[in-house]
Amino acid sequence: MQKNKNSHNIIKSVMLGLVITLSSFAQAAGEEYLNFGLHWVNVDNNGNETQEKGVDHNGNIILDDADYYDSSKPTVIYFHGWKSGMAEDGYRVEDFYFDDVDANTAQAWKDQGWNVGIYHWGQFADESELKDAEAKIWSVQGDKGMRYRLDDGSYSTEQAPDQSIGQLAFEHITTVLDDNTSGNIRLVGHSLGNQLAVVVAKKINDSVNDGSVSASLMPGRVDLLDPFWSQGDKSYLSGDWTGKRVRTYIEDMISKQNTAVTWYKTSAIFDLWIGDQNTDLEKHVALINNRFWYLSSVAIADKHVHARKWYFMSMAYDAPEEVTINWWGKRSETGYDAASATSSDNHIRTMMNDDEQWDQVEGRYTADPSDDQFEVKDY
Repeated sequence: MQKNKNSHNIIKSVMLGLVITLSSFAQAAGEEYLNFGLHWVNVDNNGNETQEKGVDHNGNIILDDADYYDSSKPTVIYFHGWKSGMAEDGYRVEDFYFDDVDANTAQAWKDQGWNVGIYHWGQFADESELKDAEAKIWSVQGDKGMRYRLDDGSYSTEQAPDQSIGQLAFEHITTVLDDNTSGNIRLVGHSLGNQLAVVVAKKINDSVNDGSVSASLMPGRVDLLDPFWSQGDKSYLSGDWTGKRVRTYIEDMISKQNTAVTWYKTSAIFDLWIGDQNTDLEKHVALINNRFWYLSSVAIADKHVHARKWYFMSMAYDAPEEVTINWWGKRSETGYDAASATSSDNHIRTMMNDDEQWDQVEGRYTADPSDDQFEVKDY
């Protein structure tokens, strides 16, 4: 029992991440507060970030500003993970600032013509037990239903939706992207948020296949940033583990839509006794092992959080070099790239096989992705 208790405390500290307070998240006087959904990001020339809500709770578009969203541009949407304590911390939410390099990691995306979105579901993800937040991604039938947390630490169901976060995010995102003509949609999930990214992508996949959603809305790429799945069968998944269900969904999307999928491993959260290693998924995706040696070897929480920082920062640089290392340690460039946010979807597809993975061997002591190299290795 002590091991499980300690592992839960470690996982809790790992999942929190860096945050900002948004003016749009200020609590209205005299009214119970609930704010969630898709927000669009803008960054000015000085790196100052603002986020504006794109749709209301019913999925109606409420933002018409091309600086935040332009239907002709490629679009990346990010899904955060577990947020225990966020409500009592002033409803603070994630931004894209990377303190180690003093830069806003969304800036390069905006400069290169991308729409950048973030799906906030923090009040629902604010549970002391991770599994209670996880359930809300998939179903309204979890142990805690669809309750959400208020800033006094209490929970409420007064405005609770009658749909899962996965279903709501799917409806919000497909409404907003309905007029998108770029043909380039990417979903990115960090930690527990990987499950939400995959659920939304799978719902779009199914809707494309049945003709109810345009094929242009299908994400060409899904990136999993140090993903987390809890152990154990789930009644709301008919006995499946969440990791198994994610794997099944990804296999289906690869088969039907040739979806490019990466998995960036940056910490050992899956080794903390309550996490699912999901090793069967590894050989279906492009598996990237980031080695953040500029952080302490025991700083699991920092290494976990830095997954999203490194990934979004990597758009500012060319894709890292791929190398081989022979048995006496000689390093040779292969002439190919490894994976980062900059890599094309088609290149990621060439990396998705059951024979190889990529391990960071250069740039391990700096937060700057520009000096990174990755060795291509056999499993």
